[in-house]
Amino acid sequence: MAGRPRVVTAVVTQPATMVERVRELAALRACLHDVRDGQARVVVLEGAAGVGKTALLREARDHAEAEGFRVLGARMPHLAATAPHELLRRLFGPEVDRLGGPQALTGAAAFAAPLFTPGATAGSGVDYGCQWLLAAIADAGPLLLAVDDVHWADVDSLRILVDALEDLRGAPLGIVATSRPMAADPAVEAMLARLATLPGASVVRPGPLTEAGVAAVLCAAFGEDPHPHFTLACAQASGGNVFYLRELVRPLVAAGLSPTAAAAAELAASGPHALAATVRWRLDQLGPLATALAQAAAVLGDDSPLRVVAALAETGGDPAGRAAAALEAASILGRADPVVFPHPLVRAAVERTVPPGQLGRLHARAARVLLDAAASTAKVARHLLRAPPEGSARVAGLLTEEARRSLDSGSPETAQRLLTRALAEPPAPSARPSVLLALAQADRATGAPARAQEHLVEVMETGPRDLSITAMAELFDLLYELDDQTGVDRLRRRAFEAEPYGISPAEVRLRAELLLDVAAGRADQAPERLTRIDLSSIDIQTGEQRYLLLCVAIHHRATGECPPEEFLGHLRRVVQDLPEGRPLTGWEVTAALESAAFLASAEAMADADEVLERLRPDVARLRRVSPGLQAEWSHRSVLNWLRCGRFEEALVALAEAETFADRHGLTLYQSVANYARGCIALERGDYAGAARHLKSGPAETVFATALGELVAGRPEQALLLLDPPEGDGGAVTEREIEDEVHLLASHAHQMLGHRDLALREAEHELAVRLRHGPSFRLALALRRRASFAPAREAVELLERAMGECAGTPRLPIRARVQASYGAALRRAGRLREARTELASALDLAERLGMNRLSRRVTADIRAAGGRPRRTRVTGWASLTGSQAAVARLAADGHTNREIAESLYVTIKTVETHLAAVYRKLAVPGRDHLRAQISGWAP
Repeated sequence: MAGRPRVVTAVVTQPATMVERVRELAALRACLHDVRDGQARVVVLEGAAGVGKTALLREARDHAEAEGFRVLGARMPHLAATAPHELLRRLFGPEVDRLGGPQALTGAAAFAAPLFTPGATAGSGVDYGCQWLLAAIADAGPLLLAVDDVHWADVDSLRILVDALEDLRGAPLGIVATSRPMAADPAVEAMLARLATLPGASVVRPGPLTEAGVAAVLCAAFGEDPHPHFTLACAQASGGNVFYLRELVRPLVAAGLSPTAAAAAELAASGPHALAATVRWRLDQLGPLATALAQAAAVLGDDSPLRVVAALAETGGDPAGRAAAALEAASILGRADPVVFPHPLVRAAVERTVPPGQLGRLHARAARVLLDAAASTAKVARHLLRAPPEGSARVAGLLTEEARRSLDSGSPETAQRLLTRALAEPPAPSARPSVLLALAQADRATGAPARAQEHLVEVMETGPRDLSITAMAELFDLLYELDDQTGVDRLRRRAFEAEPYGISPAEVRLRAELLLDVAAGRADQAPERLTRIDLSSIDIQTGEQRYLLLCVAIHHRATGECPPEEFLGHLRRVVQDLPEGRPLTGWEVTAALESAAFLASAEAMADADEVLERLRPDVARLRRVSPGLQAEWSHRSVLNWLRCGRFEEALVALAEAETFADRHGLTLYQSVANYARGCIALERGDYAGAARHLKSGPAETVFATALGELVAGRPEQALLLLDPPEGDGGAVTEREIEDEVHLLASHAHQMLGHRDLALREAEHELAVRLRHGPSFRLALALRRRASFAPAREAVELLERAMGECAGTPRLPIRARVQASYGAALRRAGRLREARTELASALDLAERLGMNRLSRRVTADIRAAGGRPRRTRVTGWASLTGSQAAVARLAADGHTNREIAESLYVTIKTVETHLAAVYRKLAVPGRDHLRAQISGWAP
């Protein structure tokens, strides 16, 4: 083809068979085979544009449909990366319609309904709902998700799919996605890397065609064998790229030429630049109207209505229709209305024909056209991100509004980009602080705390009072997270000067933060006005008010103004009448979670468990927007279980919690999990394991680290960490109330041979507990004091300790106190009573798996003249509470997915519980469960 490219109207049909793709097809079929066998699999088809990835994806879809799979597919347009959840909309939208529309979604999947409801705002919980929607579809049979051009997908959808795949490894679910080697968005690139490295995932990279492959494609195109010289010329010109090869010979096929050696001279160059030249030539031949229409279509992207494309091209009516038809005939468009390009490379080639400097202005005009067409702000924002700043307050406001929606729906990456662009517009000076405040929130959520700190400081310094106060409260959290104690001290002084004593949510929150600081002993001199609050006057209409009530109660308890029973009443008021008719706000959940922690500490374990159960759905809904709430909820649940001796349940929940913390980069809660494992190891008598885990616990939890040092045999280090207060009978610090500081110090001194100091610390601990309780800690303090007393006095102290812990659900404490009581009775010569108490303690220790305690009690029983009898609990009574709940639901015919959804746990957790149930009830599987449970279950 000497000279210029030709304008042709013929379209080459696709070859009926794949060429040189045996390896790739085998990988796809193996993936589908494994999915049919109930194993989640991923294949990423990675390669340059035009190498034939889409054809392979089409082959996978066809094969899956022939095998009876449910196939959901989507092709991502080039602007989709900035549209939160766009991939999920495209993938699941038709399936939701088939199910009866968003109103038909039930259970946890109902959280996803706004995503598929026209005009609805996708709020928090969409990610959780989509995961369960995907699980429900996969539960119905083998499912294949086929995604073309996944490198243009949004990071939120990818994260949800990757998280779901990690949780659904045993589900018949497959994902086949095509991708270019490098995504434009680094966040998307990171998520694709995570997708490709999941267990059961593989990356298949189709290579360029060999000369033999090129010859096969040419034979299919021309209907005859090509001459070797022609084949070689085509291979060199196209580089073995399937798309470029077909574009290369398209004019020759249309002209009816044969693939001879002489025809090689007719070949034009190929590749991206040559394709752009060819497209430019075709557009020149079609005229300026068709060129403007094609360029408008390239800017707006696939699936744009022709009327909107025409408006951007400043044309319309019949001329636009004729121009679109001509573009379709010239194979520049694959469809005219809505516009679709035959290949992403063609769209990119058309975009390259836009003169330098014009592309950004076209995107700016596209945003205005879409606004006039009443398009969603999300679609408008995609173009504004690519448009140059114009100093428009309206544009800055629109970007900020869309960013807030992205934050609310759990898409901080998109919000960050939108807010950064809004600042560049820029916003009006009065609006800048609110934009910075939102950007700081997005920065923190995306792992950029230093940038967040910079923005918050600016808002604090320059913003109006309400926003400045809000920034201070946010800064407190951030500086503690960064372990910047100097910054905290400086900020505290600034906050005291701000006098946040008003009723706005920001002032209420900041005042609460300051009160916690004071109660923890981190502020030496607090303004009297800060602490002078009548607890009964605090309203609980908002989450911030509930949080303030909690913090004031904690402070008053530390100063002795709030006795234990009154404190317990305030804790219950914090969680009183939580709204039932609407989702809880983040601050309502935060206040309730913190209250649950103190309720458990105050021996109101049943209240704490009830609060945690009430919060389950809201915490799940907020897990992407505020993953720390889910992590905190799991932490509190695990601690309650281990305190009650439910170690098996605690360990199962810990595994799930650690996976979640790792997935969301919550390093604090990974260390918290170490603390929990250390506590379980300690209760079970594994001192080496306890020391290792406890010393890897949270750095700010000095008590846990000190306990680890003590268990490791380093009492000096433990005392240095504890630095126990003098205990002079005055005010008691919050850490003395919440941790057994003096009790631990007593053990450390005893290990060092300082009996007098050990006794003094034991008496200090008893004084704290007599004043502040709770009963189980008083029992432990009495037990410790009894260890220094003569036999008769020790029995009296331990009798009181037995009374204090008689009703506690903390069975490990009851076992230890009863074991000590039995041993004291033996030393006092009351052997019959001793044997009775020791036998009961042994039974409890055995049931809880407290092995070291069991051995000690066994020795005491023998010393008291008794014979230890061990009883083995079997049947229904051997199941933990969680195992029993799962067993009942499984026996009633619910699937693992349905059980997990109803209990707000992962399917893997259900599988773990069921395996334990089968083992303990001695049944081979689910089919035998109903008969066994009917004979055992209460």
